[in-house]
Formats: sequence, structure tokens, C-alpha cells
Amino acid sequence: MAPGTTPGITRRRFLGGTMAGAVLLGTSSTWLAACGSDDDDTSTGGSGGGGDDYGELGVQLSWIKNIEFAGNYIADSEGYYADAGFSSVNLVAGPGDAIAPLIAGNVLYSFLGSETMAAAIANDGAPLKIIGANFQQNPFCILYLEEDPLPDPDSLRGKTIGVQSANEQIWQAFLRKNDLEEGSGPDQVTKVPVDFEPTPLENGEVQGFFSFITNEPNILRTKGLDVGTLNLQDNGITLYQQLYGVTEETFESERDKLVAVMTAESKGWQKAIADNQLAIDLTLNEYGADLGLDPESQELELTDQIALQESDATNENGLFYMGESDLQNNLEVLADLGLEIDASVYSNEILDEVYADGIDLLS
Repeated sequence: MAPGTTPGITRRRFLGGTMAGAVLLGTSSTWLAACGSDDDDTSTGGSGGGGDDYGELGVQLSWIKNIEFAGNYIADSEGYYADAGFSSVNLVAGPGDAIAPLIAGNVLYSFLGSETMAAAIANDGAPLKIIGANFQQNPFCILYLEEDPLPDPDSLRGKTIGVQSANEQIWQAFLRKNDLEEGSGPDQVTKVPVDFEPTPLENGEVQGFFSFITNEPNILRTKGLDVGTLNLQDNGITLYQQLYGVTEETFESERDKLVAVMTAESKGWQKAIADNQLAIDLTLNEYGADLGLDPESQELELTDQIALQESDATNENGLFYMGESDLQNNLEVLADLGLEIDASVYSNEILDEVYADGIDLLS
């Protein structure tokens, strides 16, 4: 793949094909399968500091090494992981099953989607604990062209919206929440099946396109199109994403290690937010150098992602912190999707220790 091009497979295309990061239909026990060692490249890291020696850190990423994990790249390259006591760092690229290597003990934590996590717990009894949420806001949206805007849910009436089959349950939850109904009448919403490429919106075949805020909108922006998004987060469908998932056993028995790694993780993201160019340079020139990532789209994605990381809870308590009202909203949406889990799955205890002396870890 030539430099300056985007990979042929988009994030949403993969997720739709595998159902990873989307609602899981039925049950599966694949997470129980033992996960062999990955051949992913291991970053250099450094000798552990601070008196603790936790050995190698394994992290299962939910996607390829693009800008989505810039905080991890900075935590590694700036020595934050080493300072926390990790002798080396293995950032295992996705896509793939992020739960199996976690259960098998091959990684300390995995990045998980809310629906995937909840399905594994509710349907399979996976022993998971969530210790933070990188995306405080739901990244799903309805993408539209600015020449034909969709400013609110009511504006979808009489319009044609392209929806991927993998996102059907979240789409239906959005309709229910906003008193919308599918159909061909003037007060109804016409749904048509689409793939994960936004071509039907470009061609005028649909007026709205079910999308990820950080992905398809930026694909069209790099083509020079003026687009906007109707965000599900703002219209009743609150879902955390990029969850920090660990096993219950790790949560109970390796608390010091989790505090250490989440401290480094927070430092990495605080640095990325403060220094966007460093985040972009590390992504394009080192960690994702072989992916042919488009610089413009990576810069746009980082800007969108930082907005998703912010909430009232994080502003007050630090990055990744899960607020009580936000958590309750998440649980209600998951229940509406048929995935009921207990609030005790989520815990801010590790982050309370990380930020015990204040939320600015770089000063």
C-alpha cells in the first residue's frame, strides 16, 4: 500500500462483518478459547522504574495502530509505562477478539465495546470488570450532507436513511427513543440496507447514513464534501466505548499494577491532548508507519476523538472516569438492547487511586 493512502478496509466495514463492536446476536463461547501468543511487534519500552518490576505489559487494541491509540504510543515512547514499572510493552493490534486474550491472561487489559462486553457477560458469563471508559460519548451518528441537513430526529421523517444490518438493533433503539417509525409515509423514516462505505450518501441515494463520528464523516471531508452528523449520544442513546476491560481476578489481585498502568495511560492521553502533533507524528511515522494512513483523516479523527473523551465526569475526576448518571444511562440503553448487566461491573476504584493527588498528572 502506497504511503498517504487509507487502508482498503474501514473500521465500520470490519466491525459489520465480524459483529465486533456491534450488538452480538445470540450467544457465543469463543472468548473461552485459549488465545495463542501474537506475533505483533513489541515496542522497545525500557527498564521498569519507581522500584516496581511488573515485567512486560500486554495491551489488546481493538483496531489497527491508527490515531485511536495515540495515548498508548506516547505512554510508550515517552517512558510513562517504563516509569510505572513495565520492562517492555506489547501493543497487540486488532481487529479481532479482544476478550479471549484477556481471559487467557495474555494481556493485562483490552479495549472493549459496550455491546461486545455486555453480551459476553450477559450471554456467556465472562468474568470482566470495566475500570474506565476512553470514549465517554457514543460515537454512532447519522451522517448527512450540509446541503440537506438533519438537525434533529424529527427531521428524519420522510427521509431515506442507510443502515447497516450489523447496526440494526442500535438503530431500532434510536427510533424507539425518539418516537420514530419505519415506513414510506411522510411522517415515517425509510430505511434501506447499505454497506459501510458512504457512497450512497455521496450519490444522493440516501439523505442520511448510519456512521461512526470519527470515521465515515472524515472520509467524505477529505474528499472536499461539507457534512454534518446527528449524534446518537445527544438523542438518548448513551453508550461508552473503548472501555478498559480487565478480568475480575486481575481487578482483585493486581490492583497496584492496574493503578500503575492507568496512571501511565492517563499521562499518555493528557500529553496527546496537549500535543496533537506528537500524537500524529508517532502514529504516522512509527506505530502505524506500515499502514499507509492518510495524514489529513488521522488529524481529523484525533480532533473528533478528543471530543468523545470529554464529559462532566472526566472534567471533574480525570480522564476515563465514569459518572453515575452517565453509567445509569449506559445500563438503560444496554437493557433496551436486551443486554442487562449489573452496575457493579463498572468501577472507578482504580482511577480514584490514579487521581488521588489531582487529575493533572503531567504538571
